[in-house]
Amino acid sequence: MARLPVFALALLIATGDLAHAGAWPRDKGDAFASGQLRIDAHQPDRPPDLSVYGEYGLTDQWTVGGKLEYERATKNITDIKAFGRWHVPDQDGPWQKALGVSVEGTPDAPFVTPSMHLGRGVDTPLGPGWLDVQMTAKTSILNAQADFGAFGLFGVKPFKRLMTMMALDVSAAQGGPQADVIPSLAWQYMPGQHLSVEWTHAIAGAVKDQVAVGLWLEF
Repeated sequence: MARLPVFALALLIATGDLAHAGAWPRDKGDAFASGQLRIDAHQPDRPPDLSVYGEYGLTDQWTVGGKLEYERATKNITDIKAFGRWHVPDQDGPWQKALGVSVEGTPDAPFVTPSMHLGRGVDTPLGPGWLDVQMTAKTSILNAQADFGAFGLFGVKPFKRLMTMMALDVSAAQGGPQADVIPSLAWQYMPGQHLSVEWTHAIAGAVKDQVAVGLWLEF
């Protein structure tokens, strides 16, 4: 089964769950963890929010993991997620495919979210690249109301230690459509360890400008 180079499948933590490894499986027995601090540019005096993420290659076809988001200003956990993802075996074509499901939210607002993932590697003039697409249907367990979303990321590795990424996160919730663009960089400062920085900017829907810094660790 085709796999990208180290960390090409470790997409950043963001609104669209960039941290999901997408269509590529994590090798059996391998683990990945990341943490991130996020600052609202419109409220610079507000304490940065914290999120942590982890995933583990349970088998060659199954990746499992979880995520937690903590709001430091209110000292509340705002989101907890546990997920599993099944990667379609014996994929001979250029596209990698996976199906996933997660249970997320809070005890007062629980959701179940099925997802479909597509990904492929590409060659670019700047270096090896990859494309990852995710489609979700976040469904309330309490009233079966569903919010549909799509997330796409294109990344290029122009240098051995540098990855550059641009993502688009689109959702159609009851409050109206939301679309965010998320440019990001990741720099490998030690084997298996990266520092990341990203900016989230809303191009449709609620005003949003957030800056985040993070750390990636692979075991």
